[in-house]
Amino acid sequence: MESAIFGLVGVALGSLLAVAREWWFQSRKNKKDAEYLSILVSCELERYAARCAEVVGDDGLCEGRPDENGYSSIQVEAPKFEPQAFSVEWKSLPAHLMYEILDLPYKAELASNSVSAVFEYAATPPNFSEGFEERQLQYACLGLAALKLAEKLRGYVGLPPRDIGEWNPAEYMERHKADIESERKARAGQYVLTDV
Repeated sequence: MESAIFGLVGVALGSLLAVAREWWFQSRKNKKDAEYLSILVSCELERYAARCAEVVGDDGLCEGRPDENGYSSIQVEAPKFEPQAFSVEWKSLPAHLMYEILDLPYKAELASNSVSAVFEYAATPPNFSEGFEERQLQYACLGLAALKLAEKLRGYVGLPPRDIGEWNPAEYMERHKADIESERKARAGQYVLTDV
């Protein structure tokens, strides 16, 4: 009877050790997958944000001049962020962080639609200033969102903050965004009706 009990305890202990070992290896793999994903995707988000900053600087002029017909035209192509193209294990991230990253292309699509609508229905030739203003605002918001996501990813796996260097795209986009919002607020104030 004792040998049967020892046998059962041995089987149970062996099973428990196998499960614990499997869990340990899987948790290490998940950690490595999350680290790789965070490094790769945060770098791509920062590249995307830098390209958004280029769009923010696009006023429609080429070397300070309109085109040969006297019109302002888009000089910087809108950037794309395509997370589904990355060969990473997305399930290694918490759901809320994964959602924020995978949702960025949809936000970019909405921004693009907004810009297109302003260019089509509100912007006036020859400088199309309303369209360029909307484009600069939308891409400043996208670039800042991308930088915040990169920061969250680095923080999730314990990577140090990015060394900014001399040029800070976040400050540049934040400043342009604030200027546009301030100008819009001032313009809106001009049209406030007062009771007579």
